Amino acid sequence: MDRVFISGAIHFPMKIAILGTGSLARLYGTLFEADHPLMVGRQLGRYQLIERDNTVSWHVPRFQRWEDPAPGPWQVVLVAVKWPGMPLARQWLERWAQAGTYVVPFLNGMGQEQALIPPLTKSQLSPAITTDAAFRSDDSDHDIWRVSIKDHGTVHLTETGHANEITLKQQAASLNLAWQWHPVDYMLRLRWTKLIANSVINPLSALSGQPNGALLQLPLWRLAEPLCSEAESVAQSLGISVTGTLKWVADLAISTATNRSSMLQDVLSHQPSEIESITGYIVRQAHEAGIAVPTHQAILHLVRLL
Repeated sequence: MDRVFISGAIHFPMKIAILGTGSLARLYGTLFEADHPLMVGRQLGRYQLIERDNTVSWHVPRFQRWEDPAPGPWQVVLVAVKWPGMPLARQWLERWAQAGTYVVPFLNGMGQEQALIPPLTKSQLSPAITTDAAFRSDDSDHDIWRVSIKDHGTVHLTETGHANEITLKQQAASLNLAWQWHPVDYMLRLRWTKLIANSVINPLSALSGQPNGALLQLPLWRLAEPLCSEAESVAQSLGISVTGTLKWVADLAISTATNRSSMLQDVLSHQPSEIESITGYIVRQAHEAGIAVPTHQAILHLVRLL
């Protein structure tokens, strides 16, 4: 196996594929560039990465379309599509993932297990959440693909004990990435906390057309309290203790004041939103548990009309 020297450390490249070509996929394609990742999607050429200090770097990814053969064998697959792209990601994994493939989905909302088990097994799937923030800023006038970094955050992953989980841990450590693995129960609390935040900030920003920080000044923000309390009740019915989320969500909106939520970006670009995996997931779980969530039901209906 070829060795690559990075910052004085020996880096053994892993066999990694990244499903998706959006901003997050491009960011991770750049972070793992020493591993020569295969990026899979509809189209992707060379692109610019613009750091927070406006440093610009060019990257030429190894790219294939969804339908192209990709026999691997793959040690690690990062799933960085949005939910409308999940059927394509699932089909790709059905064809090319093997028992030794460790899969990390980065999708907003919940439902990753239901979508990917099978074809994957429970030990293969490590749902993750990230505070990395990047957005596409393509220059269509000059035909330049571009992604701008707003923040290099932390990635939280579900510990499964899979053999190639160790491989990814070692690679992340060798690259000094802030990737942290947690037990399943802890990750479920983290994922539900983020789900609740997304169920408030994303749809309210999509409905109002406002960035995150402006939401607290709108009459629409009055819906934040019932949205949080309803979702907390649903989580509790599943044995997941999540409390006091309203203040955390408000603080998050303030700390990301200038950000436009992914759902608002989808609405503005006339793309399908992820409302079904966020608010829709809460409503479905509430229905199964016999819990009333009228605020979430109303929000779900309104966003579907956008």
